[in-house]
Amino acid sequence: MIADVPAQRTSGPAGASEPHVPRLDLAPVLVKPLMTGVFGLFAMFTTLAAAAEPAAVAVDVEPVPTPESGVDPGFDVTGISDYNLPPAPLPGCEAALTTADVEFKTSPLKMHWNGSKEFLCGAKQVVVYRRSATKIRWSASPRVTCGVARALVAFEVIVQEEAERLFGREVASIEQMGTYNCRQIAAYAGWVSQHSFANAIDVKRFKLKGGREISVQKHYGRGTDAPSHKEGQFLRAVARRLVAEKVFNVVLTPNFDRAHHNHFHLDLAAYLVDGT
Repeated sequence: MIADVPAQRTSGPAGASEPHVPRLDLAPVLVKPLMTGVFGLFAMFTTLAAAAEPAAVAVDVEPVPTPESGVDPGFDVTGISDYNLPPAPLPGCEAALTTADVEFKTSPLKMHWNGSKEFLCGAKQVVVYRRSATKIRWSASPRVTCGVARALVAFEVIVQEEAERLFGREVASIEQMGTYNCRQIAAYAGWVSQHSFANAIDVKRFKLKGGREISVQKHYGRGTDAPSHKEGQFLRAVARRLVAEKVFNVVLTPNFDRAHHNHFHLDLAAYLVDGT
């Protein structure tokens, strides 16, 4: 399209007159077709993108099961701290013991009030732990919660590793002092002992193959530094690994207080105590 501009003459540098060159106005010719093409491409890509989106697929989501309570129905525990209640059963715990080649049998402890009816004793998921793949013998088969039984598997592995490292031989047997005892913690009024739920074990002595004995009372020592003898180094290493590797939540030794002068107290309370 040619713009409608009157013809004029202008004077050049030498004063000569030159005819005016008409301007070409191309906007109406080019812009409209260009914009039409752009909008057309946009519409086409939008259609293709919509067609490429996968159709929504309905997915059945299974509801998360509510964890089983550690308290049997019929017991009103209103006002009792969770720290003082029996532990809830652990899903798949017995199957895990079987997979780990642990010899055990289920042995639930009937739940009941203590004598003054201040707290509950007993627990739902209790087993008698007999032996694991380490083949360590126990002075008496521990009757403990399934959670503690699983912890004992890891405990025995640590015991054998430290015995091999320090003595060049394995542990043959472990002497324990008890697991289940319906009572409060002697030094802490108002706190229920994990022994009330068989959620704890007290360990007194280890015996190596060949007969050498390692006694918590004789060999653990006192203070932060490990004794110079191998027996003390063994006990310190085992206790510290139980804490560092989170095998048990509570590990009490002769360094904790006089009540534990002759044994390790190991439990799975809902709180943490490093008493090494």
